[in-house]
Amino acid sequence: MQDSRMDNLAWCDCNHCTAMPTVDECLCCKEVGPVAEKMEDEDLDCITDHEGFTGNCLNRHVIEVSLYDFVERQGPIDDNEPIHELYRYVAYIRFSRWIWHILGKKRRKVIPTCAVLKIREAFPSEDFTGFKYARP
Repeated sequence: MQDSRMDNLAWCDCNHCTAMPTVDECLCCKEVGPVAEKMEDEDLDCITDHEGFTGNCLNRHVIEVSLYDFVERQGPIDDNEPIHELYRYVAYIRFSRWIWHILGKKRRKVIPTCAVLKIREAFPSEDFTGFKYARP
């Protein structure tokens, strides 16, 4: 039954999702408790319509400053690294921080499909890497 998530969009209640490559990634914002709570506070249909999402995850200037923080903590990045891929990665980090606050090292959560799609639209590239669980 779970596999059917990749075959249809019946699981999406915000009308901003699309089928993703894995079942885990087929997740609507309304299915994630802390995300749904943020939306209820603002009476929104989708987390991507939230002012906090736009400011935290799509604003290039905010993402740029967060990238500097990321580089300071993680070390230098390859000069050939595509900037949109880095911005997208930082946007995912910012989304997780905004919703779940502090997850801790090697703890990851799946970001709702609608949010992933909006971030990918803002910071496009040829290839996208789907959600990956942290290595033990």
